[in-house]
This record gives sequence, structure tokens and C-alpha cells, in this order.
Amino acid sequence: MKKHLSALLTAVFITAVIGFGIFVIGVNALTNHNTVPIQNTPGSSTSVSSSSNTAADPASANVQQLQQEVTTLQSQLNQASQVIQQYQGLIQALQQRGVITIDQNGNIYLRGGDR
Repeated sequence: MKKHLSALLTAVFITAVIGFGIFVIGVNALTNHNTVPIQNTPGSSTSVSSSSNTAADPASANVQQLQQEVTTLQSQLNQASQVIQQYQGLIQALQQRGVITIDQNGNIYLRGGDR
């Protein structure tokens, strides 16, 4: 019975950690206001100008939008990396205190309640 309980608690813990990570990334994606407009739609082909100066402006605007998107994605990656580092620190702290042990195969075991 103790093995089943510890396995259940471990599964719940890991699920909570992964779920929290997914939640953080989802909230970040929903609150991201940097969007790129849809290009190459049938209606946009009629608005192309014959002037070479105005043709370069949309291209530079697209480059700027792509640069902003790259910056946003790098920021999201940095935030996700920080969250992962926090989880790694938590797992290391739990290991150091003897609450959990991790074997060579990556299995996580909770210490029994018999102190």
C-alpha cells in the first residue's frame, strides 16, 4: 500500500510541475501583444504600389516585425529556462533533504513516512 501511495504522490507531483510549466507558457502566449499581420492574402495583392520606395517600406516593416517576434520568442525561451531552473533547484533541494531519491534510470522515489 505504501508503494502505491508513494507512486501516486510522485505522479501527482510530476504532473503538477509539468502542468505549472505549461500554464506559465500558455499565459505568456495569451498575454503576448506582438502579433504579425497576415500576408499574401488575395485582397492584399491589389494594394501593391509600382514605386520602388514604397515597395521597400513594407519589406523593412516585415523585417522589423520579424525581429520583434524573434525578440519575443527569445524572451519566452528565457522565461521557460528560468522556470526549469527553479524546478531543478526544487528537485535538488528535495534530494538534499532526503525527501526524494532519483535512481540512475530517472525514477523518483519518495521517502516513506517512517521517520
